[in-house]
Amino acid sequence: MHRLIGTIGACAALILMLGSGTALAFESPLRYGVELRGGFGGYDLSDVRTGIENMQTTLNKAHIDNVLNKSDAGPAAGLSFLYCPSKHTMWEVGYNALLEVTNTVDAPDTASGEILMHAGEFFLKGYLVGTPSEHVRLNLGAGVAYYNANLQIQDNYRQRYNYDATGRAFGLVASAGVEVLPLPRFGIVLQGGARVANTQSYSYEVSPGTRTNLPIIGATSSSSRTMEVNLSGVYGLLGLRFYFDKVTRPVDYSR
Repeated sequence: MHRLIGTIGACAALILMLGSGTALAFESPLRYGVELRGGFGGYDLSDVRTGIENMQTTLNKAHIDNVLNKSDAGPAAGLSFLYCPSKHTMWEVGYNALLEVTNTVDAPDTASGEILMHAGEFFLKGYLVGTPSEHVRLNLGAGVAYYNANLQIQDNYRQRYNYDATGRAFGLVASAGVEVLPLPRFGIVLQGGARVANTQSYSYEVSPGTRTNLPIIGATSSSSRTMEVNLSGVYGLLGLRFYFDKVTRPVDYSR
């Protein structure tokens, strides 16, 4: 963990140093860009995993037939804005929707259970860019992220229902990828990476305008800690990048 954090920090400092000295002189059709992407990610999920297992254990003790369906991965989609201050550096600010991951215990309707998780990831990343050829670019990036995660818990056997539980966290992201440019202003990028983030302090609404802490599933007292959902894991993304060299048209002062 500490080595990963140190590596991400060192990469960000190096990117800032390399980009600052050449930003004013760099002119390229790849100076600005927009990326659309989709992919898949895996997560630790911590209390989600132990929570669905606790639901099954309760049903087993009651001798109720059930089938456990666990998942620690799900699809993702996102949008980013790109800025290249130099040939070998790039900044990216964007958003990823970490789409629904579902864990269930299939049993008779009065005993079934389900935990749904989805999250939003806002991030800022810096990249070192290698150019082995005119049509291929290699990207190595690292940065910081903010996460807003949501849980929906349905435990029919114990009649526990939480549909709007939210938790938040700051985290770190890193990635490596290759981009192919079949056209001068269009690129296809394939990335693999990792994130480190543990969303905490989950709460849910008990009445309009009033929220309370969300205890872990299976808690035996009100003093039990609140749920945590660890989003740390690896991911893969495939994206389309559209580039342009100016944000606005030059002003024509001759009119």
